[in-house]
Amino acid sequence: MNVRILVIALLLTIFTVAPVAAGDFHIVIMASKDPKVEGPKYATLNKYIKSRNIDIGEIKFKIAKDYPDAVRLFQSGEVEGMFSGSFVASIFIKKGVAVPLVRPLSTRGVSTYKALVAARKGTADFKGIDDFKGKKVAYCALASSGEIFARSLLGPGKTPEDYYMPIIAKSHQAALNAVTSGAADYAVFKNLIWDKTENPELAVIGGDSAENPNNTFIMSNSAFDKYGETLQAILTGLDKDDSQMAVAVKKAFNIRTFIPTSEADFDHTYAIVRKANIEPASFNFIF
Repeated sequence: MNVRILVIALLLTIFTVAPVAAGDFHIVIMASKDPKVEGPKYATLNKYIKSRNIDIGEIKFKIAKDYPDAVRLFQSGEVEGMFSGSFVASIFIKKGVAVPLVRPLSTRGVSTYKALVAARKGTADFKGIDDFKGKKVAYCALASSGEIFARSLLGPGKTPEDYYMPIIAKSHQAALNAVTSGAADYAVFKNLIWDKTENPELAVIGGDSAENPNNTFIMSNSAFDKYGETLQAILTGLDKDDSQMAVAVKKAFNIRTFIPTSEADFDHTYAIVRKANIEPASFNFIF
């Protein structure tokens, strides 16, 4: 059996196979992350939250294979919370089915991100959608720094296929890898993962002008009503907590703390959504 599949299966056994009891709180983990890292990381957060005596029942985790799968889990009520990309979070907020709570503040003091465009070295600077004409463009589906940014460049009534062939990547690094391998001509990706030493054949040639909130934790309305204020106080208090468990959480997530996040933090995300001609109220996460 593939090692990655085995690890995911073990995590599912640990976190999700027990019968769902009243008060259980389910959080999505994205399988595009390394499960050998993500499982223990979220288990550390679980242990810390439980240590604060919050009446939240058992915290359990479900693994989503991609953004659409995470969306399905949230919409179906199988999970109450998720650390979400800004586009998915913004749509749920506008639909009125979720509330933003916090987002991580990295050890470098970063809590936002933006889309960049990369191509092989020597490619001219990116000036707009016409540069994609007849090319293959790799990006993550339903990502503000991927598909949604690319769609925001299209004119009214236009589809990606009117300009380029979309190559859907499972991660932002996979989008870059597609360009390196020759499977794509351009990658639209998240600036936070860019490392020129890891991508020596590529160059950043353009990108977005403003940023989106990174990895916001959103909650269903019912879960927020039950636990939101208490959970926010616990997570935003990490920077003042030097206990062993708090230090373990900060080390696992590579953060200083979590910071409060509101709908206003998504202003630029909503600007991209409008340019992409997406109506949040009717959008079902399928184009």
